[in-house]
Amino acid sequence: MKKSLRKPLRILSLYERLSRGDLVRKQELADEFGVDPKTIYYDIRDLRAYLSELDSTSRDVTFDRKKQGYLIERDCDNWLEETEVLALAKVLLESRAFTKEETKKLLDKLIMQSSPESRKTIKDLIANELIHYVPLENAQPLIEKIWDLCGAIHRQQIVEIIYNKVGAEKPVKRNIKPLSVIFSEYYFYLLAAMEDREFAFPTIYRLDRIIDYTITDRKYKVIYAERFEEGIFRKQVQFMQSGELRKVKFRFWGESIEAILDRLPTARILSQEGDIYTVEAEVFGRGILMWLLSQGPTVEILAPAELRSEMMEKISAMSRIYNRT
Repeated sequence: MKKSLRKPLRILSLYERLSRGDLVRKQELADEFGVDPKTIYYDIRDLRAYLSELDSTSRDVTFDRKKQGYLIERDCDNWLEETEVLALAKVLLESRAFTKEETKKLLDKLIMQSSPESRKTIKDLIANELIHYVPLENAQPLIEKIWDLCGAIHRQQIVEIIYNKVGAEKPVKRNIKPLSVIFSEYYFYLLAAMEDREFAFPTIYRLDRIIDYTITDRKYKVIYAERFEEGIFRKQVQFMQSGELRKVKFRFWGESIEAILDRLPTARILSQEGDIYTVEAEVFGRGILMWLLSQGPTVEILAPAELRSEMMEKISAMSRIYNRT
């Protein structure tokens, strides 16, 4: 190694180790690089000067007398604590949205944000879940696709997609205005408007069913006052079933009204008679019917009339199946 390169490489190595949260000892680093411990001290001094002048996080290299080594002080406001890392790891594992390789890579990087003393504990706590991690049936790498499509949304670019639509004999081609990428019920979805149609409500595409996509140079314009707000949409949609926005009114007498309010963020209680609640919610599409069916005999749809009729038809069909001789 050229002598002129030794100092930059030492400082880069020092910075990398300290940034990971590792403890650095002068003598050990001096032995590794074949220099005097004073040289390592000067490297640390130069790194301190850099952090002081350029690093907006106000980090500093400090000497820990108890451990007899150098550390970068972590500002709790800028670094994840081990409790937070563990909580996020649990959520990531439960989502099952990524391939096992992607999940392991994300977890490794996430755990590196905690202190060195906590990393083994966190790995031990999630080890069994990771071993038995089962991705979704059609799991495929999604991280790059998510980034590309979010970039197209940010730049307001038309995207051409080839989509494997359920029930279709062959994939379909669509030219779309991408509006948002959101995660719900194990899957990532792309919400979009068709390029050649008036926008009433978003079309929903499951990301793992997008076989191919091309981000074009064609742009679309978004009027700020009329922009699509995914935060509001998320509160109004169930099971990612799109459709017209409508109000649904129903009676509920199950065990937990809190579970209803958590599931339907737009829900409000209109009245209560004993343990029977009358609830109204504003929702998109037909996903609400799927969810109300899952509540069994603890719910009765009051309005709209067509939804009540559809519920009755579903119940009758189910009854015929179970009454077969």
